[in-house]
Amino acid sequence: MKIVMFRDAGIEKPGIFENEKVFDVQLISDILSDLTHEEYPVVYSMVEMIDNFDEIKTMVKKAKKIFSDKYETLFSVKKAKLGAPISRESKIICLGKNYAEHAKETGADIPKEPILFGKFSDCAIADGEKIHYPKYATRIDPEVELAVVIGKACKNVRKKDAMQCVFGYTIANDITERNLEYADMKAGHPWFRSKNFDDAMPIGPLIVTKDEIRNPHNLKIELSVNGKVRQRGSTKDMIFKVDFLIEYITQYLTLYPGDIISTGTVSGIAPVKKGDAIVCKIEKIGELKNKIV
Repeated sequence: MKIVMFRDAGIEKPGIFENEKVFDVQLISDILSDLTHEEYPVVYSMVEMIDNFDEIKTMVKKAKKIFSDKYETLFSVKKAKLGAPISRESKIICLGKNYAEHAKETGADIPKEPILFGKFSDCAIADGEKIHYPKYATRIDPEVELAVVIGKACKNVRKKDAMQCVFGYTIANDITERNLEYADMKAGHPWFRSKNFDDAMPIGPLIVTKDEIRNPHNLKIELSVNGKVRQRGSTKDMIFKVDFLIEYITQYLTLYPGDIISTGTVSGIAPVKKGDAIVCKIEKIGELKNKIV
């Protein structure tokens, strides 16, 4: 199943993306509740969508059966504008240098254990939204990454059980102020300011649930700028795989539904400028498109 956030009358709500249309989950819940006098989930955030996902699947199946050929007319959203599929309370944990060739191109050694850093969810923007070039920046680079969406609270998870914690996958673009990053690395400072600024984390356009991507470690991954491919690789080349990352991260902190692990980028990093159009593409998920302004 494909899950989205969309804007309706100024309010962001979760929906299901099916047959190139967005379906309003909360509207399905409201109408079914009125019709059957039964309780159905209240779903106004991505976290609520994930928390109640099994009930929602049953609810949608019931609505399709009851409304049959009227289902699409009743519940599809006209001209839906997608939002970033993340809740503001969720955290984003990122991986540095998780592909050997990318580590080499930055002049770094291949890491012996995961390099973790965080990005605020405030940095997240949606597919189609604009990336504003910071006034202080001298070089910003896009980085296409497979993002893992967590499906349940997990702490001290063993590697063999880790994939049970996954809800699905989406695309992230880890926008980086590269010169600040290099300066801070040289000074021994954290990467915080080079990674956290407005519009620095496009995410989307949707979440594909894990049942549709059985193996996240064999996906083609690509980034192009103005139609020219800059980054191209495969998630099979990750140094630290998703199951190990969940085990590693959860020894330090609890992951919650809706949290995101952005698993690092492939080689080919290069700067962008105002006016450039970026397309991040990952097999079985789709394309994340943003323009620099």
